[in-house]
Amino acid sequence: MKRSLTAVLLLIVFLLSGCSNSNGTDSNAETPVEVTVNKDTLSDTLRWFNATYAIITTLNDGDINLIGGYGTKNLLNVQMIRSGLKESWEVTDRTTADDTLNWLLEEGGHNAALLEEYKENSLSDYTREELVEVLSDSSYTDSDRAYYLRLYDAVANYGDNAILAWDLSRAMQLSAWYYLADYYTYEEAMDKSLAIAKKLQETYDSWDEMTDSYLYGFQYWNDDDISDETSESYARYQVYQELVEQTDSPYSVAWNYELQKEWE
Repeated sequence: MKRSLTAVLLLIVFLLSGCSNSNGTDSNAETPVEVTVNKDTLSDTLRWFNATYAIITTLNDGDINLIGGYGTKNLLNVQMIRSGLKESWEVTDRTTADDTLNWLLEEGGHNAALLEEYKENSLSDYTREELVEVLSDSSYTDSDRAYYLRLYDAVANYGDNAILAWDLSRAMQLSAWYYLADYYTYEEAMDKSLAIAKKLQETYDSWDEMTDSYLYGFQYWNDDDISDETSESYARYQVYQELVEQTDSPYSVAWNYELQKEWE
């Protein structure tokens, strides 16, 4: 469902958030095969992968130096991750896992929804100044004004890739979580991550650009305004700034680092 310049409706979307106490594990499941990745010797390729979703890993109290924020595929983590995937994404098995990634990567995810809304509202017909003038009408709330200007700015800055980083960042995290949930093998998850990571590198020029597009996407999903210091978007921006400045920042790996397949 979409807003229009004449009506404001509810936007229904999905976000990978936390985990509940329910789970989708099979009580008779065997202990999954574990691939151990030592956080002290994490390769730059894997650090690059983890950096793409380091904001949500940090907010989830995960470890940015571990695959998916948790790293170890043991029964406890399988149970926890499966619970989170079911609650937040309605992913309960390999088929639904594939379907969700397909929605993000092939069907356009939220980026396609934003571009369609931009088109339906004919926002390309306006300069930013003209749009500000239109939105100054008393029929629009402050929330409406901020919403349409975010749509406009996202496309103005990144064109057809307006909030693609939002979709791709979550696809990176999902790939890692699919491994931890035992829906993908380690190699399958890393192969998928490598393909998504290269798409990110082809689309944006820096960690700052990727995060900017990601935050436009979060604002679109959460319908809040990053200029509001009480908003969740602002909080995510602050997490990014803290991660950038910390010792051994995940973003210290160069954006254009030549990513390598290391998991034969």
